[in-house]
Amino acid sequence: MQNPSADENTDLQPRVPSEEQNYGATAARVRRGPHVRVSRNSPAKRDYLIVGVLCYANLINFMDWFIVPGILLDIQKYFDLSDGAAGLLQTVFILCYMLAAPFFGYLGDRYNRKAIIGAGIFFWSAVTLGTSFISESYYWIFFLSRGLVGIGTASYSTVAPTIIADRFDEGKRTTMLSVFYICIPMGSGLGYVLASSMTHVTGDWHWAFRVTPCMGGLALVLLILLVPHRIQRRTEAHRALSIHGSIRVAAEKPGAQGAAKTSWCQDVISLGKNWSFVWSSLGLTAMAFVTGALGLWVPMFLYRAQVALGTVQQCLEKSCNSSNSLIFGGITIGTGILGVIAGAEAARRLRKTNNRADPLICATSMFASSLCLYIAIMVAQKNILSTFVSASLSITWKMSSGILGRFLLRLENYFYLSTGLL
Repeated sequence: MQNPSADENTDLQPRVPSEEQNYGATAARVRRGPHVRVSRNSPAKRDYLIVGVLCYANLINFMDWFIVPGILLDIQKYFDLSDGAAGLLQTVFILCYMLAAPFFGYLGDRYNRKAIIGAGIFFWSAVTLGTSFISESYYWIFFLSRGLVGIGTASYSTVAPTIIADRFDEGKRTTMLSVFYICIPMGSGLGYVLASSMTHVTGDWHWAFRVTPCMGGLALVLLILLVPHRIQRRTEAHRALSIHGSIRVAAEKPGAQGAAKTSWCQDVISLGKNWSFVWSSLGLTAMAFVTGALGLWVPMFLYRAQVALGTVQQCLEKSCNSSNSLIFGGITIGTGILGVIAGAEAARRLRKTNNRADPLICATSMFASSLCLYIAIMVAQKNILSTFVSASLSITWKMSSGILGRFLLRLENYFYLSTGLL
């Protein structure tokens, strides 16, 4: 006899919610089955605690990303790195993250997700702590550590959003994912602030890498205590994919049979045929390319612009007390949150009259962000205040497009078949 409580293995026909039928290949590829009654029970308090724990870990995740950019000048001086070598730090991190993400996405679809993200938090926290003890003669270990942090981060970023999606139905899911992604600008900005503040207080940039591991330890404890070992898939779209990677295509009725096993390659091929997903991914990739470069170099760019204008003296000491990281971190937090909220609200209002509201706002926001970024770069040689203002507007527009771009990808039916490419 079939166990009725095994929600993740229940045979149900995938069905696209009505508000998600306007995008790309989704509506065309999914055949509708019989109507299935979906539970609309209100989320329990534990669901919100789970979101809180995952958001806290995501905050630490992005703080770790942006500690290095916040003290890049000090790291360059300590290891005697050129600009090219310093830029390689970010390249190593991103490459390792990119290569590891599909692997962890595959594991997240088939094995225990709590164990995967717990191992990821422990791994990147341990590596970050070890980074703080690297001496100046072993610069290559510092590069290696950034790559390892990228691998640990990939295990979390590709799996954690799926847990949130599985705990909430359509009515609350978007809101909870919005809260989760607001932690991106908050964590990024706090990374700059933490790096700059700890260097200023202690006089040693190494201490910046000793705070987030302690926070990561707390996140790991909260994960163990508050997140259940087995996350049930609550909606019919979730239950269409079993934890073993089987797409159940039969309706939930006696005698129904049939399950199509899907491999990792089949999942990737299916994603590649979904042109809406492909173009949305390429758009986000282009945006992330620019964002990654700016995130690493903006504090350094502002410092050198100030030196060129004569407003600050060039730092010749090992530890440089620059306020640019602190200021830029605060700007990132404030404008990032504003951009996410404004983009989501604008899309919500425009959807009432235009079913392509999300892609339209994405495109408009990216164009406006690019324009503001160009202005910020050009006016830096004349007025630093104008650069800060233009950069703030650029981040606001960028974050409003970024959050909607991620939701465009989530709207595709293949989100629950993803292999970490999202």
